[in-house]
Amino acid sequence: MKSPHSQRDTKIFSAIFVGYEVKINFGINHKKQSSSDANQVSQLRRALLMGCAYLPAVPLLTMLGGCNEGGNGTQEAVTTSTTFNIPPPPPSDVPATQGLSIPLPPYKTTDPLPGSTAVPTGSTATPPGENDAALGGIDAAFQQTDFTPGPIGMAPSGLANPGSMEGKTWRPPAPSWPKKVGIYNLEYNSFSQVSARGAKEDMGTYLKRSLDNRFALFYRAMVKAFEKHPPKEFEVSFFTAPEFYWNVPWGDFLTEDELKNSADLFLDTVKANVRTLISKFPASLYGHIVLLPGTVAALKPNPNIKPTGSGASKIKVVYEAFNYLTCTHNLPLDDSDYPRPAYMIWPKRVVSSIDFIDGRNCTYSVAALPKNPVNTHLTDSVEKCLLSDKGDLTIYIKFVTSTVGQSFDAHDQPFPKLPEGNAPAKKFHNDIIDGLPFGIDICLDYAMASVQKDTFRMAQLEDQTFKLDFVIAAGMSLDTATYLKTKHVQYAIHNDGIVSSSESNPLFSTIWKLNHQPTGSPTFTTLVPLDAKKEIDTKNGVVSVFDQKLKLPIASPMAGIPEIKDKMNDVNVRIWSLDIDNSDKPGAALVASNPGVNTTLVETIQFME
Repeated sequence: MKSPHSQRDTKIFSAIFVGYEVKINFGINHKKQSSSDANQVSQLRRALLMGCAYLPAVPLLTMLGGCNEGGNGTQEAVTTSTTFNIPPPPPSDVPATQGLSIPLPPYKTTDPLPGSTAVPTGSTATPPGENDAALGGIDAAFQQTDFTPGPIGMAPSGLANPGSMEGKTWRPPAPSWPKKVGIYNLEYNSFSQVSARGAKEDMGTYLKRSLDNRFALFYRAMVKAFEKHPPKEFEVSFFTAPEFYWNVPWGDFLTEDELKNSADLFLDTVKANVRTLISKFPASLYGHIVLLPGTVAALKPNPNIKPTGSGASKIKVVYEAFNYLTCTHNLPLDDSDYPRPAYMIWPKRVVSSIDFIDGRNCTYSVAALPKNPVNTHLTDSVEKCLLSDKGDLTIYIKFVTSTVGQSFDAHDQPFPKLPEGNAPAKKFHNDIIDGLPFGIDICLDYAMASVQKDTFRMAQLEDQTFKLDFVIAAGMSLDTATYLKTKHVQYAIHNDGIVSSSESNPLFSTIWKLNHQPTGSPTFTTLVPLDAKKEIDTKNGVVSVFDQKLKLPIASPMAGIPEIKDKMNDVNVRIWSLDIDNSDKPGAALVASNPGVNTTLVETIQFME
């Protein structure tokens, strides 16, 4: 069975010179023109056709079958030496160069084709997979050090049209209207985190080490999960974590100064960490991945917030909550036909009574506040929270937050870039995958300010007709009534940091396939994870990443990934495969499958499929 990439990318046309010409119409234009049209004749293939026009038809067909630039070759060459064992992608049923004895003008015989495993002359790199057994898989890989990915799949220098690819890193085309989507859920008790602060340890030192631990743990989870099911099994994959994944227990804070000084450290470090994480998994090796890596929460005092009412006189300062998810991905950023931001931020809108506590819940509405202009549907107020019992630290927090969804380019500038003096609207560009927009609800927002019902939240999404709804939470359960008027949502993906809130207790995450009805709320089908025997299976289909039996510290697996030094809660990953309904694709009602290229025959050349 061919992989989805193979099915989409390897459809090649043979040229038979019979005195016909072809006019090609590359599909129907919609909001963003995909640069990865399934059957578009690429510049590389055009170059092959021009260079090999003199060949007989049968050898030409054989040659083109072996010169695919997209998904049919084996894993691309790594041109720098490595001591880290990268999980190989699934084998293809169409080898890149096997059975081809005809020299390939204009290629040199020493040039590796895009997608081949050939190692350039002078390189010390080992073809992927060669040492897998010797290294003992991923566990052994985690004992290796000093791996830095080098140039992947460099295009040959002898192309007839050198301006097209020469000197550039080859990458697989971005997914367009994907039909098979992978979901990797990192399952972790993020609500009751393990305290690892030393008795007299400086708070800044502790937080940096704790963020390093979670960074390394997330990396370990991705590698171990990808060993089980490589993302190249899917056209695109999402990797999620629960709310508060990046936080330490609030009881570790002993003073307000520690709290104030930690906010930017939390927010800036996590943003940097998740951007570094995705850089370790290039699409050329792993396929296309979108990270939804849980949230980080922080508090900042805001002297401009002036409460009113009977309890206002007791309040010296009100804190504003910043609890958000930073979404990153490894999709192309230089696609002029389908521009994408480098990363996006999605904030939580309302503060739950259990978000910032050390033990007992916060007290709602101890003072009044005017309505927040970012969402006037909600009544704002002040919550009183015991943040740290040990530090006797009680603070006051604004209920409705003010941060909105935003998108940024690789230089941390607002996306999209507009002419001088013009600022783009602050939006979360949830349409980075052509034909597969997605939404995010963070915990209590799912009930009070969801992207299914709240028009203020919906307006912050670039595409409101999303197909996947990710519920990233610590204390929330799925509800079919949420989807009463959103028949475009096909799946609800729930990853919770409190196991008792999970529909799959004693496991932390669940995926519902929504079955929409002509009237009323949809029904749902709970999906069985890959390799599991039933919906809730604690043994099969569970990838163990970290448990209390592991000896600490866990050594750094590669340069740039820190050690895991402190005790943390257990971590598992479970994996699902989703079949996406693309009946909303333009032209889908006329053609059952994507035609890609429409041809009109006139004299000169005829292309036969």
